[in-house]
Amino acid sequence: MLGISVTDRLISRWRGWFAPPEQPFRTDLLSPDLQAAIPQRKKEPTDEWRDTFFVYAGTWTWLTEAEFMDLRPGKRRSLLAVRRRTVHPKPLPVWPSELATAGDRLMFDWIATGAVRPSRHRAVPGPVWERAAHRLPRAQQLAGTFPHTGSGPNCLGTVVAATGAADADNRQVAPREFKTWLEQHAEPITGTSQDNEPGVVFVWTEHGELAHATVTIGDGWMLTKPSQAWSSPRMIWTVREAVNSWRYPDTRLLRYRLSDGN
Repeated sequence: MLGISVTDRLISRWRGWFAPPEQPFRTDLLSPDLQAAIPQRKKEPTDEWRDTFFVYAGTWTWLTEAEFMDLRPGKRRSLLAVRRRTVHPKPLPVWPSELATAGDRLMFDWIATGAVRPSRHRAVPGPVWERAAHRLPRAQQLAGTFPHTGSGPNCLGTVVAATGAADADNRQVAPREFKTWLEQHAEPITGTSQDNEPGVVFVWTEHGELAHATVTIGDGWMLTKPSQAWSSPRMIWTVREAVNSWRYPDTRLLRYRLSDGN
């Protein structure tokens, strides 16, 4: 999966996160008449369901597959049209019955969509990992893995964990915590002259707020986790690929050099 080995146990957990038996549908984008005609059920989504169905804003109702299929075709089409807009550029998640019939390829394709490219951790030469281990003792262990805990672990935690922190890869590291850690363990640098060295933290701000971070492992390679979602692995890309993936309006790239003692 994206060049990463995945256990049967994790795939089993993915199925429940990708195709739960009760699913959220956004209703505030429907017409008032259609909203009134849709069964209303409130439910607090798990972080994993939130990231599968993009439950980040708006008003939602939860339906079972039977309840969804009992709706008139026009209402179903309206709900799916809103879902399609909400989850773009991902394809639509499916019901458990669809996943059982079509197989896990539907889920794998959904995970791969938007990932841009697979992880290239197997292409990193051994001497690069050996040199990186001085500043990034856990980078090789993390590279080419999906978080087994599900959603939450993010790009900031991946950078911190690579330097040796034992728990940062299994939880979400908040921007304020990351900024404090960065001030204590790194110093700002300018220019690209050290981009091929291990231990250069790339930090992107968006509208002035911390938005993303990665860290170089040396020889033009970089450790990155694109998002906090359960479907987002810790990957190795080239520095150029990582930088190009975050070329957005109103973003700014800053660089920091990790100290020898982290």
